[in-house]
Formats: sequence, structure tokens, C-alpha cells
Amino acid sequence: MVERLLQLVASRWFRLVLVALLVLSLQTTLFSEIRVFGYSVQLMAIFVAVAGGVHDVRVGAIVGLVSGLMYDAVLATPLGISGLVLGATGVGAALALRSFREPTWWLRILVVSAIAALSEIVLPLTKAVVGLGGWLSPRMFAVALVTFVGGLILSAPFVPVARWTLREQVSLGRR
Repeated sequence: MVERLLQLVASRWFRLVLVALLVLSLQTTLFSEIRVFGYSVQLMAIFVAVAGGVHDVRVGAIVGLVSGLMYDAVLATPLGISGLVLGATGVGAALALRSFREPTWWLRILVVSAIAALSEIVLPLTKAVVGLGGWLSPRMFAVALVTFVGGLILSAPFVPVARWTLREQVSLGRR
């Protein structure tokens, strides 16, 4: 029983939930107050894009879905909208980087930032499709630009976090 619990705690999906909670708390507290030209950097989109870019399509989709559902739980939007868009963000980052044989670090950061910015345009479009009015405005392009610049700065520190979080096996220190 204890060994199964330790295996669960050592799994990458448990670490994903903990790290996504940390990113979510930073997004809803610190990064909601720090505004660049009146717009906040969308940290969740950057983290999901980095996770998809560092790993594969399946992991990117799962990270996006889990992070998006957690984000929807604190927003006043229907549950699943952010999960759908962030899942597509993780998949998009993985697919965009798949076309390069061995992407350099700067290319990975550029692609991840662009995909995260694109998700900030797709999110209001998705909200408009399901009937949530008031989301389509020129403001979404400014949010995308701020997220792109924030991605250029913040995606490099997120790469080792995403690699550690989603690593297959972590030793439990047993001898």
C-alpha cells in the first residue's frame, strides 16, 4: 500500500499537477498584477507550449488539458474551454518543432513563444464560438504580443522545469 502511494507520488502526472498548480497560482496572483502595457503575460500558455515543445504530441495534449481544466476551475468560463485551447497549444508546439530535425535552443524558444501567443488569439475565438460575447476585440492581439514577448523571456527557465516535471522515472532513493 505504501509502495503504491510512493509510486503515485513519484509519477510524472503527480508532478504535473503540482507544477501546474504552482504555475496557476503564479498566473492568478503575481502575473495578474504585473502588467506590461496594461496586459498580463499568460504564463499557463507558455508553460503548456514549452511542455509540448520539449516532449511529444501526447504529453503536450495531456499537459494542456490538465492545465486548462485547472485554469477553468478558477475562471468564470465554462469548464473545458481553456482545456481545449491549451491542449491544442501543447499539440501545436510539439508538431511545430517536429518539423525540425534538431531545433536549436533559440528556435525552440521562438516557436514556443509564437504558439503560446497564437493560443491567446484562439482562446477568444473559441469563447465566441460557444456564445460567450465580448471576447473578440483588438485587445486579443495585444495580449498575444505581450505573451509572445513574455514567452521569449520565460520559456528558457521553463524548459528544465518541464523536463523534470514530465520525466518518466524518478528514483525514490531506495538502496
